[in-house]
Amino acid sequence: MRHQRLLDAVTDGIQRVEDLAEALDVSPSTVRRGLTDLERAGKVVRTHGGAVPVPATGELSWTQKSRRNSAAKRRIAEYAADLVQEGDVVLLDAGSTTTFVAERLAERTGITVVTNGLGPLWALREAEGVDVLLTGGRLRQRRGSIVGEHTRGVLDRITADVAFLGADGLVPERGVNCPSPELAAVKELMLNRARRAVIVADSTKIGADPYPNWALIPGEHTVVTDAGIPEDARLRLAADPRCTPVVVAAGQAPSSPAPLPD
Repeated sequence: MRHQRLLDAVTDGIQRVEDLAEALDVSPSTVRRGLTDLERAGKVVRTHGGAVPVPATGELSWTQKSRRNSAAKRRIAEYAADLVQEGDVVLLDAGSTTTFVAERLAERTGITVVTNGLGPLWALREAEGVDVLLTGGRLRQRRGSIVGEHTRGVLDRITADVAFLGADGLVPERGVNCPSPELAAVKELMLNRARRAVIVADSTKIGADPYPNWALIPGEHTVVTDAGIPEDARLRLAADPRCTPVVVAAGQAPSSPAPLPD
């Protein structure tokens, strides 16, 4: 089955797997494989039982992003949250995976979270044991992220123990891919203002570069991803001397990740 036929059908409003299979005269398993390929290419967003087309702007909303690979993102978030110790100051980037990290941190006490994201802020709204600081700045409504000069001014006056950043794409030895220069500037500043930088990115993001903007990674960092990572992407991460890569396998305890091969 040609992927363009499948994409055209989704764009035309046929969005359930069973309906797509009937319309295209193929099996549901063929449709699911095709939708997975289209999602990796950034053409569709998988939903429960089907898919929807990516908006014409090419930039997904936070709600759409949270539905993509959500099980893998939650496993990544569980592992990441376990890196936080009592007394830590934590920087949380705006994003779907970082919001799942915030959900885990909401159960903790004795930590401070500084965020520029509405998702993490909402997840922590009733966390009585967490001191929550919002950076302030200009709201990018589609992403639920706060950016701009005020945001950078607040971050520039903070030293955090750990920063968790999401990514639209991650290219080893290049940086974190972003849909706007403003987002790239905030992410890069977060990377520079933390003693430990952790990039939480599901496997579809490793090696992806859908946008022209980059947040440069200043030095040593950890990348937490899932077991769906392709072999070539594994090797690229492992070859970056500044990177400590961690793969959290499906069904595996977050505290016992599977390390990437050398």
